[in-house]
Amino acid sequence: MTGRRHPRGRQRGVALITALLIVALAVIISSDAVWEHQVDQRRAAAMLWGDQAFLYALGAEAWAGRILIEDAKDTDNDHPLEIWATDLPPLPIEGGTVDGALVDLQGRFNINNLVDGNGATNPEAVAQFERLLDALELERRWATITADWLDSDIEPNFPDGAEDSIYMGIDPPYRVANLPVTSVTEMMALTDMTAEVFDTLRPHIVALPRGTAININTATGPVIQSLAEGLSQSDAVAIVENRPDDGYADATELENQLQADALLNVDTSSRYFRAVVRVNVGTADLTMYSLLDREGTDAVRTLLRTFGTD
Repeated sequence: MTGRRHPRGRQRGVALITALLIVALAVIISSDAVWEHQVDQRRAAAMLWGDQAFLYALGAEAWAGRILIEDAKDTDNDHPLEIWATDLPPLPIEGGTVDGALVDLQGRFNINNLVDGNGATNPEAVAQFERLLDALELERRWATITADWLDSDIEPNFPDGAEDSIYMGIDPPYRVANLPVTSVTEMMALTDMTAEVFDTLRPHIVALPRGTAININTATGPVIQSLAEGLSQSDAVAIVENRPDDGYADATELENQLQADALLNVDTSSRYFRAVVRVNVGTADLTMYSLLDREGTDAVRTLLRTFGTD
């Protein structure tokens, strides 16, 4: 008979299509498995490089601590021409490089000084912060706003303070810290704070345990201006330019340039430093910031580590 296809022919066609489909599925599954295996390998390699970068960073941090201890044994003051102040250039390591730097943090105004040990606003520190703001041509109100963020009470400081009553009206609402902070970046949470104001302040401020003095040997010009009312920019420049090569040995050397009450907030040595370590190894690129507390000539403790930003 004509016009009819043999059933076996149809069966062979179906079998061929089925076989091709199975082969295609096998290829897809195999390719997917290979791709997942490659992803797993890359993920494992990235984790390995990341762990290795962290260990290198810890090693550099320990080295920085050792440098600070040796420095404390050699001299009683801290200044920019000492070994600790020399940046570590990129050094070759297996698979990459490591470099870093030490920064004296007591050349900056400590915003946690704005409150005393009982959590109450410190008027003298607020006045100093206002003078720093004047030197930077910023509004004085940031001093009282910052003090309110840190102090333990819920009453706004006069005239520009801000407590929960202000922040709970923001969308989304949040509460003030009412505690000392561990990072100056928390100031970005202050009411009306802008990136422009913060970026102007940032090189001159720090968040340290309360009660730190200013190291006159490493202080910035605006911070020096903040030490006393009426201290001009030219006065601050003169103090910087007249620094001996090995730094001022004692605050009394500035008796003719600073008032007696200002000298109470001046030191020539530092306890707190920041180690900045950058490691590039394999596929890992790590930057670690370590807040170091040098306890005399005995030890250096790491109080805080952050990654990517200080």
